[in-house]
Amino acid sequence: MDKEFEIVELTLNDLPKCSSFWEVMNDSRLVDRKTFAYKIGDEYVGGCALFKRYEKCGHLSHFSVRSDLRGNGIGSRILEFAINHFKETGMEIMRLHVFKNNPDAIRLYERYGFKNTEDITPEKIAMIKTL
Repeated sequence: MDKEFEIVELTLNDLPKCSSFWEVMNDSRLVDRKTFAYKIGDEYVGGCALFKRYEKCGHLSHFSVRSDLRGNGIGSRILEFAINHFKETGMEIMRLHVFKNNPDAIRLYERYGFKNTEDITPEKIAMIKTL
């Protein structure tokens, strides 16, 4: 995408602006996480939440891109932002959970060096990257 973009930190009051890509806007788990959105102009089109899972381990959650804009590099930019954020805050490992039936997301994470480490549920796996 050639349009100007920025990644901004959100407050809980900003979450309704993200309804185009997050169905779970009022998730109480977002309270203890730094939440970021990918903006093109005034439009919020993707985002993620980041938190410290345990000592030196950052966790990526609520990662999403608006469905009609997938495949345009937005997810890569958000993932790069998250990786850099965790490196800058002293994390040594980055973890995430992904649905097994989401091969596009799994391929994206693998391109960035994430490895499948364990089954979390019958539907989800954990992936980890050393930073």
